Amino acid sequence: MTEAKEPEFQNDNYEQSLAHRAETAKQDPNGLTEDDLANVKALLGKRISDNTRANYKTQWRRFVNWAQDSGLQPYPASPEVVAKYLADRMKNEGHKPATLKAAAAAIGFIHRAAELPEPCASSLVKGVLSGAARVKGNEQKQAEALTAEALATIHSVIYEPRLSNRGRSENREVARRRGSVDMALMSLMRDGLLRVSEAETLLWRDLESVPDGTGRLHIRHSKSDQEGEGAVLFVSAPTMVFMDVIRNEASPEDSIFGLGRQQMSNRIKRAAAEAGLGNGFSGHSPRVGMARDLARAGIELNALMNAGRWKSPTMPARYTRNERAARGAVAMLYGHRPNLAA
Repeated sequence: MTEAKEPEFQNDNYEQSLAHRAETAKQDPNGLTEDDLANVKALLGKRISDNTRANYKTQWRRFVNWAQDSGLQPYPASPEVVAKYLADRMKNEGHKPATLKAAAAAIGFIHRAAELPEPCASSLVKGVLSGAARVKGNEQKQAEALTAEALATIHSVIYEPRLSNRGRSENREVARRRGSVDMALMSLMRDGLLRVSEAETLLWRDLESVPDGTGRLHIRHSKSDQEGEGAVLFVSAPTMVFMDVIRNEASPEDSIFGLGRQQMSNRIKRAAAEAGLGNGFSGHSPRVGMARDLARAGIELNALMNAGRWKSPTMPARYTRNERAARGAVAMLYGHRPNLAA
C-alpha cells in the first residue's frame, strides 16, 4: 500500500480536489466552472475559525514531529498511534484532558479533510480521552468566581494608586484611568458572560445604547458559534456607565479595550489580588462568577446555558453545583421544616 502524502495544512484534500475539478471543468460542459469552484473554495476556507485553524495547525505539526521522532507514521495515522501519542503527552508532560482533546480534534480534522478514516473516532482513542478525564478530573482547577460581591470589593479599592514592580506609585490620574478600564472590562465580561476571546475582538460599534440606560452587546463570532450567527446580549445600566467613562472620542471601528487575552487575564488577576481576594482569578472568572450569581438567583440551567452560549450543560452545571445543591431536594426539605434536625 502506498503511503499517503502528508498534506500541507492550508492545502488539504478539499483544495487539491477542487484544483483537479477546475482542470477537468474546461473540457466538461456539465462540470463546475472556475468561478463555481472559487466560490466553493472560499466557503470551505471558512469552515473553521481562524483561531481554530491556527490551533489545529500547531497541534498537527506537534503530532507529526512526535510520530517522526518515534519512527511511526503520522498520516494516515492508526488509532493505536494516536492513542499512544495522547497517553505519552499526559504521562510525560502532564497535559490536561482539554489539551489532549484539542490535539485529537486537530488530528481528526486533517483526516476528515482528506476523506481518510478518522483514527480519533475509534473506541480506543475515545477510551484514552475518557480515561484521562477520569484520572485528571479531580486535579483540574476552576477559575475563582468573580461574583457580584467580589466585584463590589474590587470596586471599593480599584482607583487607589498601586505600586509598580520598581516600587513607584501611580499618580491619581493614572490610577483613575486604569481603574476605569478595569471596572468596564470586568463588568461587561460579567454581564455578557464573555470569554476572553470574545472580549478581545469587541469594537465600539458592537455596543448599542438603549433609551432606558441599558445596552445591547452584539457578539459577531464566538467559540460556540462556528456558523457566525452572532448573539445579542443585555448590558446593565451600571455597566453602561462604566463603558461611557472609557469611551472618550473612540470611533465605532476602534477596539473597546485594546487588550489581548493575557493582558485581560492579568488585569483581572491583579485587581482581585489588590482587593485582598487571593489567587486563582483569571479572564474566565467573570463568566464563572455571573453563572454562579444566576444560579443563586434561581435561574434554571437551560436559561443559564442560553445566557452563556453553552452548547452543553456540562460546564455551567460544574460551575454552579454548589448553588444548585442549595436549591436541591434536601435543601428544600429543611427549608420547609427548619426544626427537622432538632
